Amino acid sequence: MKKATNRIFFKFCRFCYRLFTPEYHVCLSVKISVPSVYVVHHQNMRGPILSTAWLDSNIRPWVLNVFCNRRDCFNQYYGYTFTKRFGMPKVLAAAITFPLSFFVSGLMSSMQSIPVYRRSRDIVKTFKQSILTLMSGQSLLICPDIDYTNTSSNVGEMYNGFLDLEKYYMKQTGNHLAFIPLHISKHRKIIYVGQAVYFKTEENFSKEKSKTYDLLKQEFSRLEMQMDK
Repeated sequence: MKKATNRIFFKFCRFCYRLFTPEYHVCLSVKISVPSVYVVHHQNMRGPILSTAWLDSNIRPWVLNVFCNRRDCFNQYYGYTFTKRFGMPKVLAAAITFPLSFFVSGLMSSMQSIPVYRRSRDIVKTFKQSILTLMSGQSLLICPDIDYTNTSSNVGEMYNGFLDLEKYYMKQTGNHLAFIPLHISKHRKIIYVGQAVYFKTEENFSKEKSKTYDLLKQEFSRLEMQMDK
């Protein structure tokens, strides 16, 4: 019953968002029927918000772990986002952050977000939960931007650690994992789902990881050039 209630909260929030914002259509290059890893440009929250709002697939997002816990969420918003980044007075920041921390952490739970533990050994938990998610038939949504505040429509450099999912997925299934770029066109109001990128071989994982990263960047570039003309 608790999980059902959580999903209702997410669906209600998504319904409200769709009701009061412009509609985005999803355009598929090729239909993928297997669990996949969708990769989207963060754009200072625009990428993950639009993706989770308009993609109807059963997708669980990777979310920085501080936003998945109410207390940590408050500390992040109060100790950095509103006071240091936006220069807001502490009293005002606390007044905004307190209710916001309940909403955000609750929504993350409702979306069944997977906490990402950066620069911590707990990152193993992220990968374990991600592989279990893929094995259950669900897909992942990841925003690996190094500069997440970059609001340009073109994706910049990305962290490539998420590509290690291939290694664990291959071990469990014997199949390569599909990594699929998403490009969001603001003026066309379309989310373009690019062609899936796969590792080619199982040998020399480090080299294949670098090649797959380059292929992902190429597919992003193709979408950016062709879809925003």
